Amino acid sequence: MSWLSGNALELRPRTVVALLLVMLGLQLAAGIGLAWVAGFDAVRGALGHVSWPWLGVLVGALGASLLGYHQAYRGTLFDHPGWSLPRKQTWPVVLAGFGGFVAHGATQVDVAAARAAGADSRQAAVRASALGGLEYGVLALGGCGAAIAVLVLGFPEPTPDFTMPWAVIPVPGFLVGFWIAHRYAERLAGRAGWRDRLAVFLDSITVVRRLFARPIRRPAAVMGMALFWAGDGLAAWAGLAMFGATMRIAPFVVGFATGLVFTRRTGPLAGAGIVAVVLPLTLWYSGAPLAVAVPGIFVYHLLTLWLPLPASLVTWPTLRQMVRANASQPPERISA
Repeated sequence: MSWLSGNALELRPRTVVALLLVMLGLQLAAGIGLAWVAGFDAVRGALGHVSWPWLGVLVGALGASLLGYHQAYRGTLFDHPGWSLPRKQTWPVVLAGFGGFVAHGATQVDVAAARAAGADSRQAAVRASALGGLEYGVLALGGCGAAIAVLVLGFPEPTPDFTMPWAVIPVPGFLVGFWIAHRYAERLAGRAGWRDRLAVFLDSITVVRRLFARPIRRPAAVMGMALFWAGDGLAAWAGLAMFGATMRIAPFVVGFATGLVFTRRTGPLAGAGIVAVVLPLTLWYSGAPLAVAVPGIFVYHLLTLWLPLPASLVTWPTLRQMVRANASQPPERISA
């Protein structure tokens, strides 16, 4: 299947339509299956008490999230003197990553964008990997802070066995990762095969460390990614509020961070089916009624995937041209 190998942009239109139908089918199957678990009567009761103003909040939050992702994208991939990309090319690659339908080709698109901006092949690979690291890194820090708040304030949900790993692991994990990257990245650079790929990954960790070290002086990357997650989290929270559940912020953030096993950018078909199953369950464990979490997250996830999709599909010719232009360039071997 070519969409799994990173060639989604080369698919025929009928294949794209088929994949969109599969994505929709996975979402519906996940929603119906969880509604059965929660009880159809209970879910029907939640659907009968919809507060429609929260839908406006949800859509507005997704707009803020998109702006944050745009800033984070530019601040990570193009944070280098002389690197720049025209707006007509920047927005297509941002929409591709934000919407997530071409998730398995996102790194390919990101590398092409960085090379078009002026990076060599290795620098581009490092920056594309750093973008994914920053995405998960900011989410992990949010989950860590929220977990500490849950423990300090003594909230009964989520339970300590669910919360404690979030409170304890992220910061030491970051420090260990930064130390390993500092110690071994230079030793592996320039080697062949898996050693070079590992060196690229370690160099991307170094880029993330530099971004975290200067969040105020050069705020686009970290602050932009924080806005992306804040907007995305508010959209999910508003989805729950539509059906009557207004969760405490700290337990919600713990459940939200745990439920995003795959983000839209990294999961197959933008996480369709996976996020729709896992996220309601983690939010339920964090205190949301399951009968409310099922329709609330269904609406949130449906809109996050399908609202940006038309614009993303329109820009596919631009993305395809960038990727093909990158593929035709000779692979350079310059240190990041």
